[in-house]
Amino acid sequence: MNTTIIHKANVSDIILDNLAQALPGILADTLEAPGGRAAIVKPDQISLVFSQASPRDIGSDIKILTFAKDLPSRASREKEMAKKILESIVSLPSKPGETHTIDVRLYLMVVGVAECSQR
Repeated sequence: MNTTIIHKANVSDIILDNLAQALPGILADTLEAPGGRAAIVKPDQISLVFSQASPRDIGSDIKILTFAKDLPSRASREKEMAKKILESIVSLPSKPGETHTIDVRLYLMVVGVAECSQR
């Protein structure tokens, strides 16, 4: 499972450190669903990538894009799970008076298998 965090320059390192520490656990708890091995999510299976937004970027201070395998048990609760992820992130500790806008997007994707043969 991959997650990309795109942040503006005004987001402090403390906020980003808190995200790096807490986000794998938040995602694992939220996205685990009934459905066998494909539905089991552990924090160490989540890849986080941080990148700084362009100064011309408009929109949220922090954008979190999560790409996960599409399963019927997830698809039926997609909006509910994205809301739960956002609520968990908003509750992370920050400095008093420090505010940021956050956008969470959850993309459920069909994961295929590629096969290659050589003769």
